[in-house]
Amino acid sequence: MNRLLSRFHSSGLAKLAAVLILSLVAVRAIAASPFQVGDILYTDSFGAVFSLSATTGERRMVASGGKLERPYGIALDANGDILVSDTRAQAIIRINALTGTQTVVAAGGKLGYPFGIAVDSRGDVLIANGEAILRLNPMAGQPIIVSGRGRFGGSAGHPVAVAVAENGDLIVASAGSLSEIVRVNPRSGVQTVISQGRNLKNPQSIALDGNDIYVTDVATPDGNFGVGVVIQIDLTTGNQTVLSSGENLVGPVGIAIDQEGQLVVGDPYTINPDSVDLYDGGIIRIDPVSRVQKLIVRGQDVYVNPRGVAIVRTVGTARRGQ
Repeated sequence: MNRLLSRFHSSGLAKLAAVLILSLVAVRAIAASPFQVGDILYTDSFGAVFSLSATTGERRMVASGGKLERPYGIALDANGDILVSDTRAQAIIRINALTGTQTVVAAGGKLGYPFGIAVDSRGDVLIANGEAILRLNPMAGQPIIVSGRGRFGGSAGHPVAVAVAENGDLIVASAGSLSEIVRVNPRSGVQTVISQGRNLKNPQSIALDGNDIYVTDVATPDGNFGVGVVIQIDLTTGNQTVLSSGENLVGPVGIAIDQEGQLVVGDPYTINPDSVDLYDGGIIRIDPVSRVQKLIVRGQDVYVNPRGVAIVRTVGTARRGQ
């Protein structure tokens, strides 16, 4: 840069050149997000992340391979980049939304096997790792335990999904001998049961809309896939209602709520009778009022295990660099 500026000997030309160069750097560093509000992002456990356009339905591969081994949970950070939990790599991975560049945010140690993730209002990542709920500052790289033992870990329940309520409380889906939905105080870690048993057989993921909790699960008593369900639970009373069952739901995992209040579910076991693999998986939209299901897209090629789901809420700028 100094060599370039030296060619403009007068101060006026030098200032103009500096402004042009800085502007060029800024354009290269910051660009519009590749996503639109309402777009669906989802992981496939065969090592990829996809986006689905909310307006055209076009599917695009955002990232594959590299550090991605068996991605599970997915969320967006404050910069518009994608955060993914990977159960085989035992890592939280950041994916640059523009370039697809992958960076390991945290791995090993306390992180264990990360399943469901969420991002709170401070930008911290909340992680359910089957033994505890962790908090991760994505810049610090080392998670801390928010809530462990009690109803979590060991012979107790196994927290597999977490969501952040409007008041900041953490709502956790815990699978085990007695599956539960548990409220966790994010400061003290105190656990309070919201709802347990009955329709909760083997909960996989969780989404919140005001006072409504939506949980993906199965109807089979042994907790295995076969007939999938989405359960609606009242955050205050814990009352359960089976909102949708069967049809495209076979063994649903990820769930999110789009801008219109529609549920979006990732199911790796959705059946395609025309496929030699039979279970191509799919992304399913469910109207919580009419309870009607609509299959948005099926798995394709080797990517037939859609799991975690997230919705793009806001669109700003995304960084081009690491």
